[in-house]
Amino acid sequence: MEGTPPEEGIGLLTGEEEPAPAAPKPKEATTPLVRAPLAPGLAPAPLQTGVLTLEVADEKSREVTAGTVTDVSVVIKSAYSEEATLHLTTEVAYTSTYPGEGAEWPVSWMLPGKKQFGELVARRTDAKLSVKPNVPVPLTYEVAAPVGVRYGDRLEVRLTARLENTNVAPAKLTLTWTARQSLLAIKTSRGYEREVADSLLTRAEEKPDVLFAILVPAALRGYVFAEGMSFESVREMLRGIRKARGLVAGETTLKEVEPLLVPKITVEGFVEGAIVELIAGPFKGEKARVKKIDQAKEQITVELIEAVVPIPVTVRGDHVRMLERGGAKSGA
Repeated sequence: MEGTPPEEGIGLLTGEEEPAPAAPKPKEATTPLVRAPLAPGLAPAPLQTGVLTLEVADEKSREVTAGTVTDVSVVIKSAYSEEATLHLTTEVAYTSTYPGEGAEWPVSWMLPGKKQFGELVARRTDAKLSVKPNVPVPLTYEVAAPVGVRYGDRLEVRLTARLENTNVAPAKLTLTWTARQSLLAIKTSRGYEREVADSLLTRAEEKPDVLFAILVPAALRGYVFAEGMSFESVREMLRGIRKARGLVAGETTLKEVEPLLVPKITVEGFVEGAIVELIAGPFKGEKARVKKIDQAKEQITVELIEAVVPIPVTVRGDHVRMLERGGAKSGA
């Protein structure tokens, strides 16, 4: 209508018709990508196993004591058809029961053609060797257990061998060393074994990781046995102890100490009718005749020879000493 202003925001400002929107184009059909199979000649060849080997000449796991040096020989063998270059990698790893306190173990190796050991300073060391078919290549590793090693500390030497430019599978070998305790003999003045052991025990309580056990055998005079981690640490602990005369050189084996740990039957060697002497108790010094032997209780029943009335007396087997056995004299 005339005189009526046009409504704002409604209709076209130019008075021209808006073109109709174009219809969307249909999407072109795409062909999925299909990868062609690899030719048989291009497929990766499988690795040949068992061609390259790493073998240890003796034991690959060792238990060692502090301050000792051990050698382990390793043999590399290649069954490859021709001579090849071998890459040998040696990795050294330490494990301690006291993290952050374990001492490092010096490790050295002697490669083929060398006359001296070379220390492995880095944790990972590489070397190149030439190997021929079926010709053994020997090399040796030397490991020194440090004096300050703790019980259960462990060293691993991990070997990996690879043949260059071949499809031969690598060979691997792990050598291990574990620290164990030592059995040491301490020489003392005769009759002071217990006193030395008590003083040593007091010091061992302050350093429980140095000394583990002490043995005072009654059948062996002048010696005390100690189980500790190292010769040097036990010797240092002995300094200043009265009547302690020092350590016996070398380690004592458990086989040598074992007879001292097994109690001896005190009635062994006695027979009925034997003449004995009482060496302990109220009848000490008296002579008697054996009437009965009790193996289970380790006791002997005797009759005093000089008594007016023969009264049987039962004593321990270690309270009598043999004088005559079956008419023949016998030693103590």
